[in-house]
Amino acid sequence: MTQKNSTDLMDGSGGSDAAQVQVKHDQQTEVIAPEHRHDPRYSRSVLKLGLLILAVFGLILFLGYIPRFVNREAIAKAAKRQQDAIPAVVVTAAVRSDSTAQLSLPGSTAAQVEAPIYARASGYVTKRLVDIGDRVKAGQLLAVIDAPDLDQQVDQARAGLQQSESVLRQTQAQAKLVSLTWERYKVLVARGVLSRQDGDTQDANYNVSLANVRAAEDMVNSNRANLQRLIKLQAYERVEAPFAGVVITRNIDIGSLISAAGGSLGGGVNTAGTGSVTIPVTGSATLGAEMFRVARLDHLRVFVSVPERSAQYVAVGQTVDLRFDSVPGKTFQGKVVRTSNAIDSVTRTLLTEIQVENRDGQLMSGTYATVTFNNIRSLPPVIVPGDTIITRSNGAMVALVRDNTVHLQPVVAGRDYGANVEIREGLQEGDLVVVNPGDSAKDGAKVTTRMLAGKSSESAK
Repeated sequence: MTQKNSTDLMDGSGGSDAAQVQVKHDQQTEVIAPEHRHDPRYSRSVLKLGLLILAVFGLILFLGYIPRFVNREAIAKAAKRQQDAIPAVVVTAAVRSDSTAQLSLPGSTAAQVEAPIYARASGYVTKRLVDIGDRVKAGQLLAVIDAPDLDQQVDQARAGLQQSESVLRQTQAQAKLVSLTWERYKVLVARGVLSRQDGDTQDANYNVSLANVRAAEDMVNSNRANLQRLIKLQAYERVEAPFAGVVITRNIDIGSLISAAGGSLGGGVNTAGTGSVTIPVTGSATLGAEMFRVARLDHLRVFVSVPERSAQYVAVGQTVDLRFDSVPGKTFQGKVVRTSNAIDSVTRTLLTEIQVENRDGQLMSGTYATVTFNNIRSLPPVIVPGDTIITRSNGAMVALVRDNTVHLQPVVAGRDYGANVEIREGLQEGDLVVVNPGDSAKDGAKVTTRMLAGKSSESAK
């Protein structure tokens, strides 16, 4: 019957209804026509399926969005709490620096007395009695110069003096004869035996003879002075040490031709002075004009340039410590003997001279020295860590904390010790300053403090 009904339905529809649906129910197949598709049972099934799909999507949305939303809310609340919270900063107290302050500066050494030796006579070196490094006494013979031209000039000057003395004696004899003649003429003219004209002539002759005598005396004196000058120059043929010391430069050798300026014109192995440094020169003319250079080394002078801001701590008579690279591990005592009393406008330093004893000869001229000034200060400045300093275009400042409030305080920095810095102006002993101030250290900001040593404080007075 079922098959028949199916056939009848197909016949009734003319075999063209392709939208028929077969439903299996109670082990039988029923064909539902399109007009039966709006059955309530069918609609409920579709609705249930849609609700199921909607529930699945809602569950997915709930599981994915809600945690992210909650996380964002938590982050926002934490940021709000952090923004509203009062920041904590690490502070340290400004303290007084040590009453004894040390200032170490580089210095250069020089001989107490150092003099170049020149020759005043031109000639050849016939003897050289000392070399570099030799210790000499005052007046000791260093070299001998053979100056034949100068010797000849001395002989000529001596002969000229003798000739002028002979002329003087002759002139004096003539003047004496004229004087006697004038005495006789005066008597005869007074008696009228001779005319007054004859008397005037003899008077003029007498005055001329006196003038000739004075001229001859002047010539003798001139020739004698010239002879003495040449004799003194001749004495310079013996080159002597002006004081006791050490020969630190030698620019001549035996056979060298010496000019009157003292420079060697010959060859040989010499040392040319360049300031306080000597440069060996082989087989060439001497570059310097000096024959020798002698230095007194029983005391040394140390020159140091003290910065302007530390010049007030340098005083004449002050004792300083000296260390030399040439004598490692030993400290010498020196004394400030003088200063320039003026700040150099270019280097902004005070030139200071220190003397150190060197009787045993351990120290050498021209060496590098480290000078340490030990200063006793009645009221030393306050000192703070270097990482508390804020450098701005308008100068240095620190973040000062008072009553839990930050104040940017301009300061004037003094000596820099590396880890710590002296503050000359702007801070008082006991003031609390922020260590490593960051964005939280703004002028007027409210903060809580924690001491650098580990002690915490809720307020800063």
